[in-house]
Amino acid sequence: MGVKAHLGESLHWTRERPDVAAILAAALGMAVPVLLGATSGHLQLGLAAGLGALLARGVGMRGGARDKIGALAKMFAAVMSASAAAALIAGHRGWTDVGIVALAGLAATIGGYSHPLAVATGRFIVILVISLSTMENGGPRAAIFALLLSGALWTSLVAFGLGSLLRPAGWSSDRASEPDRTASSARKYRRWIASLKTLAGWQFALRLVPSLAAAGVLRAAWPDHHLLWIAVTVAILCQRSLEPIPTRTMQRSVGAAVGVAATALLLGRLLPGWGLALLAGALAAFGSWLRAQNYLMYTASMTLLIILLLSAGALIEVGTLIDRLLATLIGAALVLAANMAVAKISNHRVGYAS
Repeated sequence: MGVKAHLGESLHWTRERPDVAAILAAALGMAVPVLLGATSGHLQLGLAAGLGALLARGVGMRGGARDKIGALAKMFAAVMSASAAAALIAGHRGWTDVGIVALAGLAATIGGYSHPLAVATGRFIVILVISLSTMENGGPRAAIFALLLSGALWTSLVAFGLGSLLRPAGWSSDRASEPDRTASSARKYRRWIASLKTLAGWQFALRLVPSLAAAGVLRAAWPDHHLLWIAVTVAILCQRSLEPIPTRTMQRSVGAAVGVAATALLLGRLLPGWGLALLAGALAAFGSWLRAQNYLMYTASMTLLIILLLSAGALIEVGTLIDRLLATLIGAALVLAANMAVAKISNHRVGYAS
């Protein structure tokens, strides 16, 4: 597929029926923690809980009760392990970036064991970097860890309840998307070990690790700038499936840049706490609807929401926005370069696609 075709597909809008349950769950899951933090005089803590809500969006809404409970358990395992790891490595200068690279590389490698583990480790990588961004903004790490979990718990309960109330049983079960669901552990292990003897088994790590390492080097070279956002961008854009210039990567890259630019319009002045809660809830709801309509605009709305949650309620300065816009472009360039390099080496062979 050529660049022109990619661009056309990136801008294409689909017409999916609005998922009312998901939209309401996203809005309530996000707005309530932020509003509680604002009204209690602890807006920064409310935003941290809102970040936990963002990390758990959509979990606990699909399939029957067993599927929902299983999805919740996997999500909490990812949030707990990633945020705990972030708390351990935060604030150690260069060693923090080494920790990001090592943990992300390990997660990328073991994720090839099975489809559920691929999904869980992908979520772990994103949560690790975003949690670290929150903790480096200041505040007690233990409190932020607890708030991330509480926000995730709240939005999951809302999603579980609304999903059960507003959807018929068995709505959009994920079973069909897990081809190895019934495979034995021994079979999965043999397949995973066999994959590690080939380039395909390492292709995700070979793209993710150098990109995160480059992000760490750039952050160390310019410590006065907000370049941890490069790692955030890489974690979001770099996916397990490999394609030189995938449509989703283009959509994420352009959408992330649009989201950062839009921040100047919506967050260029200090908003009251209730205003931030309303904006956060609206962005979460809008993003839930956009995900099935246009992934580029979905990424833009989620990027804006992440920046809002990481702002700690403070005014976002122009310099910070410029740093994050440049970091977004650098992160996207790193991912695209890594994709093309590994695809060329492996002659477009892919590993386990998530």
